[in-house]
Amino acid sequence: MSMGDKLRELNTLLDELKQSESDNKGRDLLVARRFENNDGIGEEDIEYEFERIKIDDNIATELEDLIRDKVDNKVSALNNDTKRIAEYDIQNRHKDEDVIEYEPVENIPQFERFERLFNGQRFSSTRYTESPKPEFQSIRIQHNDLDQPIIAFINYSRRQILGRTSWLRMKVGSETHRKVDDSLLGIPNRLDAVYYDGMLFVFNHTKFENAFGYMDAYKKNAEEMLTELEDGDIPFDNFQMFSDAVRGNPNALRLLQEVKERGVYEDMDADDASLVREEFDTDLEFEEREDGTLAITMENKLDVWKVLRFFNDDHLNSPITEQGYVSLAKEDAGD
Repeated sequence: MSMGDKLRELNTLLDELKQSESDNKGRDLLVARRFENNDGIGEEDIEYEFERIKIDDNIATELEDLIRDKVDNKVSALNNDTKRIAEYDIQNRHKDEDVIEYEPVENIPQFERFERLFNGQRFSSTRYTESPKPEFQSIRIQHNDLDQPIIAFINYSRRQILGRTSWLRMKVGSETHRKVDDSLLGIPNRLDAVYYDGMLFVFNHTKFENAFGYMDAYKKNAEEMLTELEDGDIPFDNFQMFSDAVRGNPNALRLLQEVKERGVYEDMDADDASLVREEFDTDLEFEEREDGTLAITMENKLDVWKVLRFFNDDHLNSPITEQGYVSLAKEDAGD
């Protein structure tokens, strides 16, 4: 079965579940909180604690409708060829067309952190306002006829708690506004990913990465990459500035991950630096040393993007790989 057909199968199943008696299915709103285990030295020490938000049947029905509507919208776009489906790839965030991605759950970094969520385990109750703040929330649907649950994921934002910083909260009535003692909670009108039958369908690339710990993996890979670049054949005038800029910006970490996955940097040397400077009107600055070699220079941390694009060979006609590209996503233009 193709991944497009699997998503269509999920769409049909959600329609059938809507007609099912509520006694035969469970619908949970869950939040995930992140904490450091032991000394919190590395990514392996990060754990997630899952807890349940108490909701009534009306809210449970609305949340189930949210999943069904959003999946139906994606399937309609797929059928109309306004979206395409593709395997998860960090470079998909550059694509011009809108992509529905899929990722097998076993490919998620440190998947064991999330296994309890996928195997249908019950969790104790909590409130959104408890500390620490949730990292993401999920809507989980279970049914007597399903071997595994259907789970939708939505990144969490403090902005969901309406009136959190207000001195006075009021309900807008037909004539008279009335005081409301409790804060209101809003659920975003979107899904970032949906799990079904061993597969995660990704609707929002960046928010999916944030929820499932991809940034932790990128940070770990960044340390290895920074060591390789510092020891590489193309020197830096101030490597500390470059490494600090990468570590301090999530998008720079993502782009460095792209550099790693493309692998062009592994074969780049000082001759390539000279070639790029001669062939392109590049805004990347090089300093020529007394021995004639070129060193990469940065005026400030904003220049990190110029450096990363250089190591990612981001040129529409590359003198390094001798290929033509149609975009920064690096699709080969062909012959």
